[in-house]
Amino acid sequence: MKAVIAVIATVVLLLLLVAWMKVSVTVVFRHVKDDDECKIVVRTLFGLLRYTVRIPFIKLDMDPDAPGVAFLQKKGVEGTRGKEEKKGKLTLKKIADLFRQLKRFLEQVVDLHEIMKQFCRHVTITKWEWKTRIGTGDAASTGLLVGLGWSLKYMIIGAASRYMNMKTTPAVVIVPAYDRAASETVFLCMIQFRIGHAMVAGLRVVKHWRGRRLPKRNPLAAKQANEGY
Repeated sequence: MKAVIAVIATVVLLLLLVAWMKVSVTVVFRHVKDDDECKIVVRTLFGLLRYTVRIPFIKLDMDPDAPGVAFLQKKGVEGTRGKEEKKGKLTLKKIADLFRQLKRFLEQVVDLHEIMKQFCRHVTITKWEWKTRIGTGDAASTGLLVGLGWSLKYMIIGAASRYMNMKTTPAVVIVPAYDRAASETVFLCMIQFRIGHAMVAGLRVVKHWRGRRLPKRNPLAAKQANEGY
């Protein structure tokens, strides 16, 4: 009996430790002319475990038979030989299928927006850097693009601050290039959350999955049934 209690206590302590641990997610996006690169780094176990997903090359494939987006993806655990490289192409049909699957998922989970909103309250933004250089070669149109760029950036920062905890001062820069055409941007964002909060959100998604929830009983109908009406 003591051995069983010890095993249960050990399992509970391990679950509490896992739930208490933090996950750090770093998103880096770089765009220079036609060259795009995106990297997502996930760290946990006090920084000892790190998983990286890289999408270093993205380009439009204007094949008349099957236009789409070609990409080269590398992913794996850093410090190991388990990295894998994957080439692929997202055609218009695949993109449409992805949107249909996403729509089906959104319709399948009841109150998903509320679940995600409550989860985002436990997400902390610890770093935010967004530097952009933009220009068309014409001063008037460049000035217009710079103004639109500032509005877009502040709108996104405002939305992020509304739903998450912004614990840093965003470093936002837009450099106009009046004498040449330029399109460059570097974005870095780091967020943190505890595994326990993600587990709770996942359990709520399962609980609110359409078809799993029992239909609500009508108290008046139940009372009439019990009285023999």
